[in-house]
Amino acid sequence: MEIPGQDMAIKEIRKVLDNYPDVKTAARQLPRLYVGQRGLMVVDVVASPQRKYEEYVIPKLLPTYVERAKDLTLASLADEAPTWMKLRVGEALVMKQVAQHIIEYSKNISATGEDELCQAWAEDKAYSSKVLEIKGIGPALYQYLRMRCGADSLKSDLRVKRGLQKLGLPIQWFSDEGVLELCMVLADEAGCTLVELDQCLYKVLGNENV
Repeated sequence: MEIPGQDMAIKEIRKVLDNYPDVKTAARQLPRLYVGQRGLMVVDVVASPQRKYEEYVIPKLLPTYVERAKDLTLASLADEAPTWMKLRVGEALVMKQVAQHIIEYSKNISATGEDELCQAWAEDKAYSSKVLEIKGIGPALYQYLRMRCGADSLKSDLRVKRGLQKLGLPIQWFSDEGVLELCMVLADEAGCTLVELDQCLYKVLGNENV
């Protein structure tokens, strides 16, 4: 079933991708940022909701972890929750549990390091989806974690939903899982990856100033 406004939305997505080359660049860089620093990646993901990401999480919160933790691996985070950080109640434990969950997957494969482990974990949806059992990890964060690990997905957060609304799509019809399914259709029709669509919606269309 075609969604009202779908054809116009696809045309607009193509236009954005053509006119904003930095969107595709950002999509390519997304899984590369935390190479060799997968513990820091988990801190980023868990700390990202309901905070000003570019104004607080990136310039202030993450550098605090880097300075204090020293060791930015998954293994280090799995051993010790960063209870010394200024986080919401329970978030430090969630970070530790997520790290432990990914490391547990190493029993299933032969990985040559945490980067390869994270990629394999993200691609194995049957296993990786179990991270949703951790209280504090919802569908949007799960997909964001997969994206950071190298999988092609999309984070159905507020800014992405705002971008879909700007395209004229009836976003109120959809759950987070439904938003992802809708975006799979849009990406396929627009000829782009889900990560590219995510960055298109997040960085351009989801920006209130656009």
